[in-house]
Amino acid sequence: MSASIHFLRPYHEAFLDEIPLMWRQPGEAPTGITIHIPDLGQRKEDNLALLDRLADDEGQVAITLDLARHGRRRDDDQLGLAIRENYARVLWTLLGNTVFDIPTVTTWARHRFGDLPLSLSGMGLGGDAALAAARMVTKVDRVTCVGGSPDWSAPLDGFDEVTGAPDARAAMFRQTLEPMRNPADYVGQRIHFLKTARDGRAAAIDTFKSRILDLAIGEGGEIVTTTLTPREGINFSDPLVWWPHMSRTAA
Repeated sequence: MSASIHFLRPYHEAFLDEIPLMWRQPGEAPTGITIHIPDLGQRKEDNLALLDRLADDEGQVAITLDLARHGRRRDDDQLGLAIRENYARVLWTLLGNTVFDIPTVTTWARHRFGDLPLSLSGMGLGGDAALAAARMVTKVDRVTCVGGSPDWSAPLDGFDEVTGAPDARAAMFRQTLEPMRNPADYVGQRIHFLKTARDGRAAAIDTFKSRILDLAIGEGGEIVTTTLTPREGINFSDPLVWWPHMSRTAA
């Protein structure tokens, strides 16, 4: 595992085994580490306001990264069109590759910043990735899933349906990584789902929550669901809209 680090005060930037990272450290001794995974179409730089809130308000080492095929790893200017034409193959492959990046980032973060409480968060596709990766990372303190789903067949906001068909790689990713297929691995975890009242992925969240609770008798853990009411002029892709609900609500 290698990292080439650049300093852009107050942010730090690095390539970790070809994974582009950016992070912000608090002014005093950190209380924990939060790794935030962006939404489809976002770059890591689009989440600087969230890094600031995590570092300044929560005392966290706040880390974000570019999704597979995004930002510094972008390889196709027509990625959005490719996803619309074959959601199952293109999106599930992108999601699976991102999920497998996250344990690499968490291992590096603990080595660099110490064995602090470590949390995962994500928005949209990043929420899908954070939730899927939580079962692959030891001692996750909490998971915050904003607009994400445990069921990959529930399309992301902005997509009406899952188009196309998965190839062998995409099907393998879904079979092995989709949280809905592995609810027992989430027993005892602390998970906070944030969804909107018109969220087409809400039913999958409710089903997943029920399956975990059925398995979790006497096992501890906590699953919190917060429903945000859409209002004119409110952009839920702006982390400052949902940040107050993420901040320690599930603690």
